[in-house]
Amino acid sequence: MAIVFAATFLLAAGEVAAESRTFDLTLRNGELPAERRVVRVRQGDEVTLNWTTDKALVIHLHGYDIETSLSPAIPALMRFTARASGRFPVEIHGRGGHRVLAHVEVHPR
Repeated sequence: MAIVFAATFLLAAGEVAAESRTFDLTLRNGELPAERRVVRVRQGDEVTLNWTTDKALVIHLHGYDIETSLSPAIPALMRFTARASGRFPVEIHGRGGHRVLAHVEVHPR
């Protein structure tokens, strides 16, 4: 009985623990490589998106309402706690309108 309780406790504790997650995202000509266009995290994670770019851009993470200005060759950080679950677009904002660059998927814990 004690073994079952201990295993259940450890399993539950593992599901609750949030992680610190960092993603390095490099834009070339306003585009991310296909394999970097979806960032997957779990609810409660501390997330850092480390952006670099080859041209000046403004990006916005919808759902978390975070906007960041990017300058060539200067890393820019976008930090947040993944509280809301769902799929949130990261858009480039500019004179030409808005364009989806990537998505952040926050999965329930």
